[in-house]
Formats: sequence, structure tokens, C-alpha cells
Amino acid sequence: MSNVNANLVKEINLNKLRNAFKIKKIASKPQLAELTELSVVTINSLVNILVENGEVIEDIILPSNGGRPATAYRFNSEFSLALVIYMYEQRREDTIFVAVSDLYGEIIDKIEKKMVEIKKDSFDNLIEKMLIKYPNIKVISFGMPGEEIDGRLLISDYKELKDQLFTTYIKEKFKLPVIFENDINAAVEGYCYSHGVTEKQCVIGIYFPSKYPPGAGIYINGGIYKGRNGLAGEIKYLPFEVDWENFDFNKAQMKEIIIKTLFAFCCMYNPDIIIIYGEEITDTIISEFESKCNSEIEKVMIPQIIISNELSHDFEIGIKHIALKSLEPILQLKL
Repeated sequence: MSNVNANLVKEINLNKLRNAFKIKKIASKPQLAELTELSVVTINSLVNILVENGEVIEDIILPSNGGRPATAYRFNSEFSLALVIYMYEQRREDTIFVAVSDLYGEIIDKIEKKMVEIKKDSFDNLIEKMLIKYPNIKVISFGMPGEEIDGRLLISDYKELKDQLFTTYIKEKFKLPVIFENDINAAVEGYCYSHGVTEKQCVIGIYFPSKYPPGAGIYINGGIYKGRNGLAGEIKYLPFEVDWENFDFNKAQMKEIIIKTLFAFCCMYNPDIIIIYGEEITDTIISEFESKCNSEIEKVMIPQIIISNELSHDFEIGIKHIALKSLEPILQLKL
């Protein structure tokens, strides 16, 4: 077998073993051999590599029959940590959440803070404190309203961040990989991940804040669809003749905009589910929308519509899931 093929097989088996550890959490070598269908000899070699790396830790388990203690190995869920930072409007105030997640997706630390002014360096102190406290942080993942194109925040609800090379600034300052995701895209990702949405289903998430323009996330074919420039879902540019810069967000107009938006997505995507996020939106909007679906085709197109107050929950799960995916080992071929 060539060196390339041998290394490829080794990396595949290492990832198989990592996945077994994530599922089992703690296991002996014979148990791991059974789970992975690899030989005990191969398991011995691979476990040694993971122990040396610090990815697994030796542990001792006393067998139930009281015999000689057997060596087992425990997955080190804090070998790599993700720092997730996400922002959204909570009770009409801009709120930042800073959380540290282990490899199981468990939050081991979290800070919530109101933000009056949001600038490029507004997050520096919080990030620095978390990096000092948790040196195993390997990635920083941001979720906030806005879109990056070629590294520049061309769209942002926060005026001081608009047109800034935001992620470049964070990468250079803290010397870590930085991920940026739009708020509603991350929330839809979180909803679909936590609800077991299948690749065959289409899910639309629409977020109507109380003081900012709306945005949408489109889940189709097993992932978030972002479009050519990442601008899919920028629904404030729909031709509804709304001047969002000077809009007063009155309830009657918002109701009309929501219903028009629902019609637009039903026609374009014929989705299975539409989730509407917004603190001031009630279930009555569903019946009002359905009452305007007069034709037979319009009635057939009506999807399951969910009015959700769980933006924070879905947002956190989504941005965390995106960060943890980036920490999954990729095949490293060594010639």
C-alpha cells in the first residue's frame, strides 16, 4: 500500500474512532473495536495517538463482578472549544450573548450583555476574558444581522459596523479562525438541526424585529441556501414600497408586510414549514393569512406556519452547530 493510501486509511479510521468516542463517551478498547468494527491491534495504535494528542483521557472503571480494574478511555469534550457570540433584539434592546461550547455542544460558560453602541472593537474585552479563561478555544463564531461580501460587512443593522472588515479585524487581533453567519440563517440552521428536518423538506425562517428591517433564511436540499453573493433572504429589498430607513413599524403596516412576505415565499418555494420569529407577532396572523388564500391553489400552497418566540434558542443552537462543524477533523494526508 502506498504512503498516501495508508495515511488516508489511518485518518479515516481515526475519525471513525473519534465518532465512536463522541457517541459512547467512555469505553474500553474491546468496546471500541466492536463499535468501529476495527481490529483490537488497530484500536490500540489509534487510541495511543488520541491519548498523546489529548483528545481522549485514560480512565479506570471497576467491573461489576469486582475483578481487576479495566482501563477505559474517556472522550475529552474540552479538547477544543468554540466561542460563540450572537446578537439580536431582546425587548427592543440590542443584546449580546457570549458562550463557550464544548465538543458535545454543551455550554460551559455564558455571558449576556446589553449593548448601546456596537463598533468593531466592542467585543474585544469579552473575547479576551474568555480566551484567558478557556485557552482551548479554537474558533470564534459570530452570529448577527448582516451580510459579509468579500470580507466586508456590506449589510449591517449596526451603523458603526457597516462597510467594516469585521472578521478580518477579529482574526488578526486574536489569531484564531473566525466564522460569520447571518442571524436568521443561523436560527433556521438551529431549528432544522434540533427538529430533525430532512433533506427533502424546505423550511423558511422569517425574522421581524421591532426596530430593524426583516430578514429570512432558506433551508433547502439539506442546507441553508445563500445565493450567489450570500444575499438570499434579504427581504427588505422586496418591492413592497417600504422605506425601512424611515419606517415607524406600526402594527397595521407590519401585518400587511408579513402577509405579503408569506405569499411571496409560498409562491417561490412552496415550503413545508414557515417559522415567523418576532416578539410582537401573535398567532392571529396565521388565520388572517389563510383567509386571504382564496383560490384552490393558494389554499394547497399553505404550509405549516409556526409563530415562534424561540429565536434565542434556535439562534444559539445554530451558531454553535456551525462552529462545531468547523472543528471536526478533516483528512490530513502526509506524504
